[in-house]
Amino acid sequence: MPFTALLLNASVAFTGFYLISKLYHSDRFGSFRFRGFLIGLMTGGLGLFLMMNAVQANEEVRVDLRYLPLVLLAFYGARFPLLIATVIIASTRFLFGLTDQAVVAFIATFVIGVGMWWIHRHVHRLLLQSMLLHVWALVITSISILINLGWNTAYVEIVLTFWVVGLLVGTLASLLAIDLEQMTRRSKEYKHSAERDHLTGLFNRRMWEERTTSLVSERRAYNVLALDIDHFKHVNDTYGHPNGDLVLKRFAELLKVETRAHDVVARIGGEEFVILIYDLSPEKVVKVAERIRERIAVEAFVLSDGTSIRISTSIGIAHGSALPVESMS
Repeated sequence: MPFTALLLNASVAFTGFYLISKLYHSDRFGSFRFRGFLIGLMTGGLGLFLMMNAVQANEEVRVDLRYLPLVLLAFYGARFPLLIATVIIASTRFLFGLTDQAVVAFIATFVIGVGMWWIHRHVHRLLLQSMLLHVWALVITSISILINLGWNTAYVEIVLTFWVVGLLVGTLASLLAIDLEQMTRRSKEYKHSAERDHLTGLFNRRMWEERTTSLVSERRAYNVLALDIDHFKHVNDTYGHPNGDLVLKRFAELLKVETRAHDVVARIGGEEFVILIYDLSPEKVVKVAERIRERIAVEAFVLSDGTSIRISTSIGIAHGSALPVESMS
């Protein structure tokens, strides 16, 4: 079996790894469920391509690297895309005929997929996990080849070549997947740091100004709530700044609870907060503000020593263009 043919397939799989990884970490393709479905189809398609370009070991047995795309999905813990890709790769094996070899390959693909998911769930060190995913696939594939081909010199040659290429590509693919994962995490951390207030996790002043710059030109009704914690300096002076931080964090949590997911909540100063609310009438926004004020007033803010204190907040309201509005639940 030509070594170069398997290496060429591995190069295609390697490229597919990169593209699927970029899609997995992108948020430009609708909901996560739709993106997962798309990733499953792409991965299944890549597996089909590798299968169509398999190396013919002999008149009956074909050897390919269809398992490689499944490794990436298992590494990311993408259960739904992994299921879709496994079904596609396993089922399309019958395109080459309903033979005993096809049945063995069908079963082996599902065993590989299930085993990969188990490894992802129980092995958490990234490099070890990734390598075990490859080894598991190589082991099951080697067993399926043994069933189809039997133990002979041809089998030993095929499996040795298969393992050499598989481990080489597996190591490179593992390093690529880990590097992409770490780069994505760092990028998200940098983005979060640039957009969020370090203490409360709300949007910071820079993001608030960015989100509100175009308000005048938007053809939507909008309202801005400006909130200030009453006598917050007294809290800091009496209980200390660490406890003041606890109060600020809990205050921010309550604002998130009392607003909708698409409302913009930001901390723009020490104890100064703002909320941008779209598509509500002035009357309903007043009710929202009153609900927030009452929630803050009845909340027991727990300090580091277990002491509970009460605070209050003052809220100012500004209204933008009045357009048809919807209710806020």
